[in-house]
Amino acid sequence: MSGAERRSSFFLGFLLLPAPKREALSAIYAYCRLIDDIVDSGALSKDEARRMLDFWRDEVERLFAGRPTHSIAQALLAPIARYGLTRGPFEEMIRGCAMDLEGTRYETIDDLESYMRGVASSVGEMCVRVFGWTRTPQERMMDFARTFGYAFQLTNIIRDVGADLELGRVYLPLAEIRDSGYSVERLVLRDHGPAFDRLMEGQYRRAKGYYARARNFLDFRDRPAMLPAEVMAHVYEGLLDEIKARGYRVLYEKTALSPRRKLMLALRAWAYCHGLGH
Repeated sequence: MSGAERRSSFFLGFLLLPAPKREALSAIYAYCRLIDDIVDSGALSKDEARRMLDFWRDEVERLFAGRPTHSIAQALLAPIARYGLTRGPFEEMIRGCAMDLEGTRYETIDDLESYMRGVASSVGEMCVRVFGWTRTPQERMMDFARTFGYAFQLTNIIRDVGADLELGRVYLPLAEIRDSGYSVERLVLRDHGPAFDRLMEGQYRRAKGYYARARNFLDFRDRPAMLPAEVMAHVYEGLLDEIKARGYRVLYEKTALSPRRKLMLALRAWAYCHGLGH
């Protein structure tokens, strides 16, 4: 997902939050974007990217000791103090992005979930602490954040199958590629037939399950506080459904939603969070 796309989705639901929360989320976004760009911008060699990630592992340690040296880390001092952000998700983001330097083939869904925890669930765990909640037990709230992270990232993976091939990346679980009667070789050739549809239908059902399971972790009384997360979920799930409706034409094209469609989904999210919709 490009920076512009991520920014539009990431902030769509945050517009009505009070200024301190918006500022905290902006600081979190800047950190996550920087770590992601170290690996994905193409500006650095793998060795240079590894060195930069090593710097940021040390910088996170300095940050939580109260003495960061980089301006992006310094901007996180106030959100950490105000919202009780913990060190783990910052380190997880680095771990997940580093996995892209060591190869992007995942044998099983468990292997893929480890990657998705790093690059997506970590962001959710930071964000829910900024949103704040009162009713859901903390462990279930972290499950909520983690599982929505899986849902968002798997939606991205489904959408970006063709684009990732251009980078030599295959994120779909290899065991499931084989079980569908398909192969990586046919994927590289962009062979879209019944076996590919079976493979993608399985990923679609898994992603839909993540969305449903995440919502079940949340006490309904905390839905209004989690509106920003739910706006993003409605938009991403809408994208997922659009990909299915188009027959999984992801090998040659990248499905996108119109601004009007995103706004309608955001309004549905507001209604859902306030008990006015499903």
